[in-house]
Amino acid sequence: MKVALDTNVLIYFFEGIEPQASKAEKILAAIMKGKDEGAVSTITIAEVLTGFYLAQDPAKAAKAKDLLNDLTLNGFKIVPVTFEIADLAANLRAKRGGKLPDALIVATALNQQASILYSQDKDLQRYNKDIKISELL
Repeated sequence: MKVALDTNVLIYFFEGIEPQASKAEKILAAIMKGKDEGAVSTITIAEVLTGFYLAQDPAKAAKAKDLLNDLTLNGFKIVPVTFEIADLAANLRAKRGGKLPDALIVATALNQQASILYSQDKDLQRYNKDIKISELL
């Protein structure tokens, strides 16, 4: 199964915020073991790292980058915003509303043919007709 992750899922994981961190860890472990494939948008990476830089915590930023790099060696793809993804995001936003970064994250998941997008963001539920949006359960 191919899964996509929203920014908040990675933040919970990196910050160790329970119970979501443990649930995110299980998803990431399944990707590392080759049971699932994973995808995130470069938008997600920028949002995660921004938090560490705002907190003036370059050590956490470096640790996050190292882990993300390790994940990319094991079935985890960091997907850049392409023309196609930008066009899809614009279309989604025109139909469903919402914020542009959210539409880009959803468009990335769709572009990568993810079966599910994990997110704790209630606002992303507006895209449930386009892709299954699931909270960490």
